[in-house]
Amino acid sequence: MAMLEVTELAFASDKAGRPRVHLLGREVILLAWDVPHAVHGVVPLSVADGVSIAPTASLRLARVDGGTRLLWALRRPGHAPLSIALSAGAPGVDAAIDLDVSQEVPAVDAAALVVGLEPAARIALVCALFNLWSSLFRLQRCRIFAAVLRGVLDALSPEPRPAGIVARASEDLVLLQTALASGFGRIDAIHILGDAGPMRLSARPHLAPAGRDGLRAVHLVADRAASFSRAPLVVFIGPDGLSVRAVAAPPRPLPSMVRWLREQAAAAPGLREQLLLDLAGRSEAGRAVALEAQLRAPLQPKRVTGGLAAPSAEITTALATRAGTLVTGWFRDPAELVSGIEAPAADGSVTDLTAALHRFPVDVEGPGEGVRLRATGFAALAPGFDAAVPLLQPRFRLRLKSGAFHALVPPPQPADPVEARAAALRAVPPQHVDEKLLADVIAPVVADLHARARARVGEPVVLRIGEPLARPLVSIVVPLYKVLDFLRFQIGAFAADPWLRTHAELIYVLDSPEQAKDVEHLLTGLHLVYALPVTLVVMARNGGFARACNTGAAEARGAALAMVNSDVVPTAPGWLEALLARFDGRQQVGAVGPKLLFADGSLQHAGMYFARDHRGRWLNHHFHKGMPRDYAPACVERLVPAVTGACLILPRALYEEVGGFNEDYVIGDYEDSDLCLKITERDLRILYVPDVELYHLERQSMAQSADYMRGIAWQYNCALHAARWNDLIAAIMHLGGPRRPADTLPAVEAEAPADIDPRHRRVVRSINA
Repeated sequence: MAMLEVTELAFASDKAGRPRVHLLGREVILLAWDVPHAVHGVVPLSVADGVSIAPTASLRLARVDGGTRLLWALRRPGHAPLSIALSAGAPGVDAAIDLDVSQEVPAVDAAALVVGLEPAARIALVCALFNLWSSLFRLQRCRIFAAVLRGVLDALSPEPRPAGIVARASEDLVLLQTALASGFGRIDAIHILGDAGPMRLSARPHLAPAGRDGLRAVHLVADRAASFSRAPLVVFIGPDGLSVRAVAAPPRPLPSMVRWLREQAAAAPGLREQLLLDLAGRSEAGRAVALEAQLRAPLQPKRVTGGLAAPSAEITTALATRAGTLVTGWFRDPAELVSGIEAPAADGSVTDLTAALHRFPVDVEGPGEGVRLRATGFAALAPGFDAAVPLLQPRFRLRLKSGAFHALVPPPQPADPVEARAAALRAVPPQHVDEKLLADVIAPVVADLHARARARVGEPVVLRIGEPLARPLVSIVVPLYKVLDFLRFQIGAFAADPWLRTHAELIYVLDSPEQAKDVEHLLTGLHLVYALPVTLVVMARNGGFARACNTGAAEARGAALAMVNSDVVPTAPGWLEALLARFDGRQQVGAVGPKLLFADGSLQHAGMYFARDHRGRWLNHHFHKGMPRDYAPACVERLVPAVTGACLILPRALYEEVGGFNEDYVIGDYEDSDLCLKITERDLRILYVPDVELYHLERQSMAQSADYMRGIAWQYNCALHAARWNDLIAAIMHLGGPRRPADTLPAVEAEAPADIDPRHRRVVRSINA
């Protein structure tokens, strides 16, 4: 920063030492007063006759001669003149100014404004002008104020170093590159000044380590730089320094940000990460650039290879979310040289993950074909990234006892939250996932990814096939996912039921939208055969069982809902009428479910109950599963803790009251018992009806989901279910549950634990009454 010589100290005072008035903006004036002594306290300003003026601002600036330059900024009087009294904070040192609305006020001599000021005072002046006064008096688009600021900066730095526009992210976003002295210190604010006025940049600059020339490269994303008519100035302000840079005219054509990141930032991962996160937080265009750059210009994955004797390591999963980064991998340390795993951040900070690693044995590929070596697998929750676009390749490093480090970069992670959620559910082998690992590491990331996946589902498309019933009594909602094998049989059975044809509307919800044309064609053909009207709701994206059911229920017009799986086929007509009849005169029945049979006629479902497994987790169980269909205990109509969502009937008003199926569960599991428990919580009963039988080819569609079959979705759902309903489940099971024959449940404790919520005792006893 160039130093100004002290040529004159009379800028702020006239020859008599009185304050002067200057024009700071179109409607803002600056009162300036040089006093010969140091001023340490508040510098008051008062207006005669108690007139109130707002806003006002004041500033004390130390001069090199020991005196003080006092500045006040205020709105120019609009009508009547003002008599203003000023005080310099010492006995007998005061002044008065009369401001007349007709008075012509000279513009500020910007160069003279900084003459004679201490270096720290110059920084304070620039900070006040850019950080406070510009917004306080709304001067951001005032050309008079812009000229004052440019004059001040030209006086402080007549030949500023250049700042170049090196890449363009979009029409409104560019990348600036410059350098600062290594001793500049912390950057508190960055402003860009053009003809129209100042603008504070929200970008967080990335500072590289100092080079041999003592300079640190600085990169930052600037918005709307192209709107300035001539080369703007960039101002870096810190507690101990001030630097001005002139933005040079960019080359034509400018390289794209994607290209620049691929060619220039691959060797500086911290810079790359910070620019990606900054872009993602700017705008929709910035988010698109950040994602495209990661997909088109990924980092080269890095692992540590050491043969049989030296340390080796690899990061296999690194799913970055706001809740944290799920990181899994492995390391081998045959010579005991490894001291830990770390996660460096874009800002230079480092998180040591070593103590938080959940470790388990794994086999990894060794040198030579078919060679497998035993290694230490690990999983941990590293810091997350609060960005609209995920960071697909967070960095890590293997720390050695010698103090050396080896970089670890995972392969690109899935950008789509559905794919990322599937990766999280498969990140750790199920046999190594205990409650602590699930709760502390996996569950927060899965929950975040699941919420992001839900937010991306979009609006469905509704197709009407045939003329719908004018006033249906009941709406049958059937979610479809990939498996269509049983659709013909199901619709054929529905069409053969006279009561159903007369009183029920049929709503299919396709949760695999890539099959939309095939399903529409199939349903249209079946309508031509059976003349059964059908509503087809096509999801914009796969949203899971609960979202599909809730979407179908939102289209329903009947007073009751029949939630039916696509692999459920009635054994005879009249099933729906019989189930709905159970609500007549039974004010406390909230939901009913039928007997469900496997294809061989054995029992699949006769109501559900809860029991703890060997780890103490509450699991859902079906009464008498696998027994013959006429097994006597399964042929008794009774209240049960829950019924399966494969066929569940309830009033639509109740469904809406409790919020339908909970969409927090992944893929499709535990939603039915969750719904039943919400109903039970409202002092309503769940009824099992054995006289109504349907076939259920269990989980045929779920078998198509690799996320569920190969991962830990059921463990995640189980933990979520237990966390929400542990007390109520315990009350139901320990207090004997709803009234039923003694042999319908496994033995339960006679007395409830003392810590069971009294409210849940009341609920269960009310049901048993």
